[in-house]
Amino acid sequence: MADKQATVYIIDLASSMNQTRSGRSESDLDYTLKYLWDRITTTVSNGRKTDNIAVVGFRTDGSDNSLVQSDDNYRNISVLSPMSQFLMPQIRELQKLLHLSDSEDGDGISALVVAIDIIEKYCKKLKYIRNIVFLTNGNGRFDFDGIDDIVQQIKDQGIKLTILGVEFDDPEFGFKEEDKPSSKAENESALKRLCDDCDGVFGTIAEAIEEIQRPRIKKTRPVPSFRGCLTIGDESSNPGSALIIDVERYPRTMVAKPPSASSFAIISEEASNENLQKIRNTRSYQVEDESAPGQSIDIDREDMAKGYLYGRTIVPISAEDAEIVKFETFASLRIIGFIPRSSFDRSFSLSNSNMIVASKVNDKAIMALSSFIHALYELDSIAVGRLVLKDDKPPTMIAIAPVIEPEYECLVDVQLPFAEDIRQYKFAPLDTVKTLTGKVLEKHRLIPTQELQEAMNDYIEAMDLTNIEGANDGSIPFGQPDDIFSPLLHRIQQVIRSRATNPDEDFLPDINPVLTSYSTVPRELDPEEELTRLRQAADIKLIPARAKGKKVGKDKPLSGLDVSKLLEKRIKSGRISFGNPIPEFRQMTASLKQKDDIEPFVQQMGGVIKGIIKDSAADLQYGRAVECLKVLREECIAMEVFELYDSFIKELKTYTEGERRDFWSRVRKERLGLVLPSEDPRSTLSTEESGKFYYGR
Repeated sequence: MADKQATVYIIDLASSMNQTRSGRSESDLDYTLKYLWDRITTTVSNGRKTDNIAVVGFRTDGSDNSLVQSDDNYRNISVLSPMSQFLMPQIRELQKLLHLSDSEDGDGISALVVAIDIIEKYCKKLKYIRNIVFLTNGNGRFDFDGIDDIVQQIKDQGIKLTILGVEFDDPEFGFKEEDKPSSKAENESALKRLCDDCDGVFGTIAEAIEEIQRPRIKKTRPVPSFRGCLTIGDESSNPGSALIIDVERYPRTMVAKPPSASSFAIISEEASNENLQKIRNTRSYQVEDESAPGQSIDIDREDMAKGYLYGRTIVPISAEDAEIVKFETFASLRIIGFIPRSSFDRSFSLSNSNMIVASKVNDKAIMALSSFIHALYELDSIAVGRLVLKDDKPPTMIAIAPVIEPEYECLVDVQLPFAEDIRQYKFAPLDTVKTLTGKVLEKHRLIPTQELQEAMNDYIEAMDLTNIEGANDGSIPFGQPDDIFSPLLHRIQQVIRSRATNPDEDFLPDINPVLTSYSTVPRELDPEEELTRLRQAADIKLIPARAKGKKVGKDKPLSGLDVSKLLEKRIKSGRISFGNPIPEFRQMTASLKQKDDIEPFVQQMGGVIKGIIKDSAADLQYGRAVECLKVLREECIAMEVFELYDSFIKELKTYTEGERRDFWSRVRKERLGLVLPSEDPRSTLSTEESGKFYYGR
């Protein structure tokens, strides 16, 4: 569970916040709200019930706070939203209240006291992370009398104070407002002293807005995936020689996934968020039964059993049988052996990394695990372990490496593959070509020339990121993992936050530049000249796009080889053999000069399909017949003679109604029935007619 937080945002709503400066088209209030809404929507998107927010406005038209009845100094200060977990209803209500007032009355320091009072009453003496964020343009009245008592109260409460001002001077950020009014300068100076006295943060809001463009990494409190004993040695046969250490295992890295969408239905004519109803899904199971209405019957999940493929046959195994053959395991972490660190192949890692630490309440375990960690480190070795997370769970093999840092030490593990998880592939060498007799050729079209090798080397060097200015001068290298963010994840979150606060906008926000900074070649690199030389050396040519549809007549092949002459004997015979029907059918249709000449070949292919079905032992040849049927359908559609296929498929349905009725289920599964209008515009077949053809008599 994450730490509990209570944050109060104080925002200046004076009429002077309507000003625009520094060439901005936005008013001071709109500029400030960019930061406020980003912080609030980010908190909402985290979905933590322990993150609570309150919003206080000062210099408002009215007064609404718990201190105004006892002191007039708290007038024109309003609690716009009390401390609570923020959700969409709170955002909608706050949007209605965050607008400019007609007043300049109201004290900013009194608003700070109201915020302190809210935190004190809500958090009491409980453990909370307490924050106050103060947003203003620095104009108007600020009464700093008794500020020392307020500073002490902030320290006593453990509140982190952040003051951000519109056009506040910030030498580190590189901004200074020229011709600043003296009253604003005095307020700004006093607010900075306030922050310094209570160890707060003071800055210009422009820097804060720039900072929120950088995605923030979500921190979570880790949950242990394993609590048990790490065992070194065989405790069953020789318990006295085994070393047993109480340990806990936590995730070290986790994959961040974008939020998933849910399905909702609009329950009224007006499409608004308040009129959405979540859709609930139901699932039903059916089996084919030709004697039942609709050719299928419903079954209960309890009547189903798991089936496993054995070749092309499904082997059912009941729940009772599965219990008998279940591999029994017990939660444990056992060291199998050790390997040198240099022998570990990084490609063997199959999972996110996890960290193993000793039990926090066992001092002996902490000492023992520390000794084991240092032993692995000094021997430059990695341990191989067998891990079972829970009883009856499948075991996994893990590689365990030591990590020793100034602040902590632990073991880090990753999952290793089993022998069945590894696929060994052999590839021919790229720089050697051998003939059938074993002779090595020095020149070949697949062997790169010296010119090509040099051009490729130059291109790689031109694209070397270490050539970027500043990469080798002791500064941070280019492309650090902490600076590279997932565009998918953060772009979706950016759009969701924008839509939550601007539901009526008809456009999406611009993509955050931070997400696209690594999408292009850095400006410091200029590989165009080397790339041009590489294209010329490799003799790269553009291949024409493949024409859509089937072209009647002969095309001259790019290779210059007339393949049709090689097949002339088969084409002249005009017969399609049972042994090789698919390529022969394609070759013959490709040689046609008129599409009307395809009819005899369609009849022959149909005869081949019927023959395959007739001669098939059970369903062993059905797959081959289905492939022939697919090709026949594709060619008829491409040659614009779909009516020939429709005629044959009707004939085939009648042909298979006897002993070969099971073949028609294959046709239905592959959707190889009558041609639909989406496949050929000349077809007038409806969806209902197509379904009736599949299932009707």
